[in-house]
Amino acid sequence: MQIIIFTLSDKYYAIRTDKVEEISKKITSTMVPNSPDWVEGLINLRGNVVTLVNLCKLLHQSDDGCYNNIIIIHNEEDKVGLMVKDVNEVIDIDEKEIQKVSGEVFDGILGIVHMEEGIVNIIDIDVLLS
Repeated sequence: MQIIIFTLSDKYYAIRTDKVEEISKKITSTMVPNSPDWVEGLINLRGNVVTLVNLCKLLHQSDDGCYNNIIIIHNEEDKVGLMVKDVNEVIDIDEKEIQKVSGEVFDGILGIVHMEEGIVNIIDIDVLLS
């Protein structure tokens, strides 16, 4: 399984690369009235409207407001932009290396992996956005 590791605040997270379309630098967004607090707004990505999601707010983490990159993923038929601090690397891991977490901790976390950087939380982006 291939994952992309990124940071939010001071923590490491990862998602499977089969959902990732591209990585973009920070793009100015337009606010959407009455949207959930984790929706930062909409961005124009080469003529396509993409919903911009603040992962810190969606994961109920402290938000330091420092975002340098946007990971564009495809979620069903829509594209979604995930605001991240930095993209660290793309690596292959064996699924046996993933330590499962109980569903009671948080439904959006698939498990954790121990890396040189520290503990990496692997996000199940489909569950998180549903």
